[in-house]
Amino acid sequence: MTFFTTQEYNAKYGTQVQNYQIEMACEMIYSHVGTRYRNPNWDTTSCPTAVKNASMEQLRFMLEYQIPFLDNRGSIEAGAMKSDLKTDYSTLALRMLSNGDENCPNGYLYRGNPINYNMGMNLPF
Repeated sequence: MTFFTTQEYNAKYGTQVQNYQIEMACEMIYSHVGTRYRNPNWDTTSCPTAVKNASMEQLRFMLEYQIPFLDNRGSIEAGAMKSDLKTDYSTLALRMLSNGDENCPNGYLYRGNPINYNMGMNLPF
């Protein structure tokens, strides 16, 4: 899944990126979108603005701080400090998702509660 193009990214941040990096960042952000709002058919033209911007910000964050896309070690070390690393998210990207846009003013962020809001199914009876 690709929510933005390299041209869009370069216009905003001025950095060259690879297609696999775009896809990884988009998948990370997509995993945070509440299941009620997710659409597996989103692409560069149909993706909501908030999700697109959050995906671009996530990629910028990972590139700027040199966070690995795939961490085979399972942890990151800096001197005497060591921390388990599953994946990392930019707080700015998460704020973009939580603020939403004109299509979803309450935000896209999956908060896990209440369950009916994010994951509940509307049954016709």
